[in-house]
Amino acid sequence: MELKIRSSTMMDSKKSLLGSIEDRLVRIPELVRKDLGITTGIFLCFRGIKGDDVYLQVAPAYYDDAVRLRDNDKVIYVNTDTLRMLDVKKIDAIKPFNDILIGCDPEFFLTEKGVGRNISASNFFSHYGEVGSDGGLVEIRPRPDFKPKGVVSNIYELFNQVYHRIQTRGILKRLEIEMVAASNHRDASAGFHIHFGLPETLLRRKLQTAWIMSNMVNILDFYVGIPAILPEGNEDCKRRSERFSRYGKPGDHRVDSLTLEYRVPGGHLLRHPVLTWGILAIGTTVMKDLLSRLNTYTEDFKRKVYFDKYEDLKTLYPHLPSKESVYNAVTSENTVLALGYIDTILADLSLMIGFEENATAIMDYFNYVVDFYKGIRRFNERIEANWRLGNERQQGSMAVLQASV
Repeated sequence: MELKIRSSTMMDSKKSLLGSIEDRLVRIPELVRKDLGITTGIFLCFRGIKGDDVYLQVAPAYYDDAVRLRDNDKVIYVNTDTLRMLDVKKIDAIKPFNDILIGCDPEFFLTEKGVGRNISASNFFSHYGEVGSDGGLVEIRPRPDFKPKGVVSNIYELFNQVYHRIQTRGILKRLEIEMVAASNHRDASAGFHIHFGLPETLLRRKLQTAWIMSNMVNILDFYVGIPAILPEGNEDCKRRSERFSRYGKPGDHRVDSLTLEYRVPGGHLLRHPVLTWGILAIGTTVMKDLLSRLNTYTEDFKRKVYFDKYEDLKTLYPHLPSKESVYNAVTSENTVLALGYIDTILADLSLMIGFEENATAIMDYFNYVVDFYKGIRRFNERIEANWRLGNERQQGSMAVLQASV
């Protein structure tokens, strides 16, 4: 079957209610989906013009696009920016529970050098796009990938876009502006939200899947949430420990028709590729393993998992501490409680599905944590220096990141 790919003006980020999410989608009319034997929610793999793979999630076509088609038209839609990236040779359906699509939308600060005050990113960036402004912070929205390395490479490219925009700005020229990574800076909090592309049967808003999702987040809190706060130490603790706020606390997540968004990790993890790559590798490994185990208990996520209480999750992960213990470890101003779980978490990670392919990034992350607490290494907050931005010869290349690790 010959498919035609067209751009849809209705998928423009400024017109669509989904905003920047549209560049992650391929919208396919119902009749074409039936002919292809695919459903919404799965991922298709396209060949990019650079020879790379571009993964897009299937969503229904907009009505105005679908009604213009003739009966024999086999047309699928993407937005204009996505179409420029594609060199379509063939399309492969990918089941998301066999290979986890991972993404993120981390935030960071623009600050005045030497003074430290925050400068609103809205001076330079609109709300929409791969680089945007959210509450005065810069929010980057890298394209998701099936490998953490792909996400990190895209983050590096977006950082360079921000760096170039700041260097060539037309306003506030008298100020020296820095890109700062922190979970909290001058009483403003920044997140590093991790997005997981999951099976459609899990993302539907039903009672049984909501219960499964809640169980998944509890497990993420231990195996991802605790490692995420360790590089913050005691000094960057305000986001996680602030009372009367649910933001960034264990259990904090959002679910939509596309992803599970896990919101516990903080913006501190943007300080260095070791941290960014490491936390994404940890998240990928845990989610792959978790879906594999849950799939067994739920008959492809169609049956409600039988756990009646939190303690029953030990059927899946015997070393899981109590819910209260995990909450206290993550939200404490001091990392002593969290540090006590390093050996258990790392030992369990090493036995999980997908650990081997992510082992280098995970071990680099934990080795830094050990060095940090021994006083051997400490990454500062300056993104420009730690990510080696501004080197035109290396921009767009993973070489600079691998050299940084």
